[in-house]
Amino acid sequence: MQSMKHILWILTVLTLCVATQAIAQERGEAKAAPEKIIDGPRIEQVTNNEAVVAWTTNSGGSSVVKYGTDQRHLNATAESPYADKENAKYQTHRVKIKNLKPNTTYYFMVVSGQGEDTGTSAQSKVEQFRTK
Repeated sequence: MQSMKHILWILTVLTLCVATQAIAQERGEAKAAPEKIIDGPRIEQVTNNEAVVAWTTNSGGSSVVKYGTDQRHLNATAESPYADKENAKYQTHRVKIKNLKPNTTYYFMVVSGQGEDTGTSAQSKVEQFRTK
């Protein structure tokens, strides 16, 4: 009788473990999609010494622009606060780059990191603009 109770107890524990595993896997499938740039980046405004870069992602995340005058060395960084509009299907990021030189070509790429509920990041290819 004692061994029968022991076997039933082991079977109960195993059943709970399998059920817990199935629930965890099901929840994993419902996990938020990795952060992705779904529009842009685009230059919304450019003057002789400033530019505004905007892009849209599928989730909240950081807003960083890496830029420079050499497309192989984007050594400067501009950023704005974490974009997180509650319950929105997408997030628009805007970053103002200041202290640029007039009549100069700049290369840039945008990076959105720490994607909300994903911990992922997305970055664009290298683009360019010219100040006035």
